[in-house]
Amino acid sequence: MINQKRLLDAFINLVKIDSPTGEEEKISAYVLNLLEKKAIKCYRDKLNNVVAKISGKGTPLLLSAHLDTVEPSRGTRPVIKSGKITSDGKTILGADNKVAVAAIIEAIYILHEDKLNSKTLDVVFTVSEESGNYGVAGLDYSKISAREGYVFDISQTIGTIVTASPFYDRFDIEIIGKSSHASLPENGINAVNILKDALNSIRVGRISKNTLVNIGILQGGDARNTVPGLIKLAGEIRSFSEKEQNINLKKIKRIFETCSKKYKGKIKSTYTRENLGYVYKRNDKLIVNAIGVMKKQEIKPVLVRPYGCSDANIFIERGIQVLNLGNGAKNAHTTRESVKVSDIIKLSKLILSLSIN
Repeated sequence: MINQKRLLDAFINLVKIDSPTGEEEKISAYVLNLLEKKAIKCYRDKLNNVVAKISGKGTPLLLSAHLDTVEPSRGTRPVIKSGKITSDGKTILGADNKVAVAAIIEAIYILHEDKLNSKTLDVVFTVSEESGNYGVAGLDYSKISAREGYVFDISQTIGTIVTASPFYDRFDIEIIGKSSHASLPENGINAVNILKDALNSIRVGRISKNTLVNIGILQGGDARNTVPGLIKLAGEIRSFSEKEQNINLKKIKRIFETCSKKYKGKIKSTYTRENLGYVYKRNDKLIVNAIGVMKKQEIKPVLVRPYGCSDANIFIERGIQVLNLGNGAKNAHTTRESVKVSDIIKLSKLILSLSIN
């Protein structure tokens, strides 16, 4: 039986700990202590990931959530009103993803205390998921025996099952022209002209049923009376089709290079694949199992195909088939973030059921 007070206390304590990406040492130490209190075999690696092993029987299972949060998250003050938890409105709440951290810990507490017949569990609490997935990418996978499992990192209704996630690439481009005084434009190479021509040839937004292109940052210029000689931009491409992903990356690179040559400028660019995408079929084992467990708990399964990425993408790259499931939170990454107390309990019960043979 889930200890509701203990679960809620753990969540409240977790959200009070500042843990923006890159500053997870304090929260990882706290989580490690929670596990060690129950004599659960666990350790913290050099990146501050926390890894635990729960002995059991049958096919090993991975359970994972991340410890870091986006900003603004420092000095979070949780408020409980009418069965719903929010921040005081000055910060995010941090339910993404601390609701899953608390729910997993309570589930494995119950497995330990009640000596339930569980699967062998690899429990991983990662760092830096919100920026670069560096925690999950840096894990020592030789210590992970599970080849399948679940993360709980989509802020949607409990019962949500992510069936696909996109290939994700980011790009950073410097358009290098030549500065001059605005009164002598012929002495310069205006980077704006290169940018204008390039953007006229590139589609942004939803460019197909599979693919999104976005340019989120544009920086350039020093003064209103100076021809800008340098413009920097940063963007990304997300696609469920690796073929479309690669075609669009090559197209963007070619367009910027062609436009820069037209004006005798230069391009300096980097293109980085953050993660591979994945697609599950409705009859894949993990989905069938998750749906079965949910229905027994009278949770309605909802299959979705969002454009977000998570640690699940990286686990899958490393050969572990992982599903991303809804954690019940709402309005993640905003100061309106919230989660119902009843959903924290429901999530922990779901995790407990997934863990039992």
